[in-house]
Amino acid sequence: MVDAIVLSAGRASRFGVPKFLLPAGEGHVLLTRVLEQAAFALDGRIVVVLGRAAKVARYVVERWVETTPGVDSRVKTVLNHNYRYGQSTSLKAGIRMLSGASGALVLLADMPAIEPTRLEQMREAIETKTPQILAVAASVQGQIRPPVYLSARLFPEVLRLKGDQGARAILSTRQKQIELLEWGDGLWCSDIDDWPTYRYLAYRMGWAKEPFAPIPHACVSAAQVKAKVDATLASSAVPWLAPGLLVLSGKGETHWLDLTAPYRGVWGIVVGRSGTPAQYLQLLRRATLSALSAGV
Repeated sequence: MVDAIVLSAGRASRFGVPKFLLPAGEGHVLLTRVLEQAAFALDGRIVVVLGRAAKVARYVVERWVETTPGVDSRVKTVLNHNYRYGQSTSLKAGIRMLSGASGALVLLADMPAIEPTRLEQMREAIETKTPQILAVAASVQGQIRPPVYLSARLFPEVLRLKGDQGARAILSTRQKQIELLEWGDGLWCSDIDDWPTYRYLAYRMGWAKEPFAPIPHACVSAAQVKAKVDATLASSAVPWLAPGLLVLSGKGETHWLDLTAPYRGVWGIVVGRSGTPAQYLQLLRRATLSALSAGV
């Protein structure tokens, strides 16, 4: 049996909005796309580590579990209160949830293009590995890439990690005890860290073709939105969707404001209701699909 940890607690500091909630085909966001692949290829427990936007992320996971047969007893979520201190804190939170595990396959919620067949190959490699092997990892030209399987014998060292260190810090000194699966370059290793990468993948995977309700546009001057933009840019997490495009909470129907002249790097704002997880997901989905349709 192969257990898994899905890391979905990052700050997304280079993106803005919680990237794991971006659309990934009808009925899916990036996080649930990864969950679907993991549930199909693996037979063990799946721990989803939450951090930023945890309330919405938990709602997404719960909805996915409700509509996916056979996974309700396998999928658990855990909140990493220390996610701002780096990936090591999320790894530790996930491992602590897998009592008695022989190891864990670590996946990232922002790598949604890994085909289930690749994960099945990894599961087979894990199940047939020799006793001296402590890790099984995907690779591109010999360089380790996620997903990575960590034997439980490495868990004590993982629990001693600090800051933004991941498994790489441990594996770098154990190359002879790592089995690499050379998958070569391709969409599977797309790590969505910014809007151009997401946009490229959305077009290649067909996600950008999802039908959506167009958002009405209006033009405004910088003076009309100056106070709102200033307050948003001063916040700890600025909700950029794409460069220059903000997604903000508001009242009434969703609308798109085009600034007649850019102000502090902002040229457009999508405003809509986001008081509940469902409302926020709908707002983010419409904004994203609208931006893709407009060629942003």
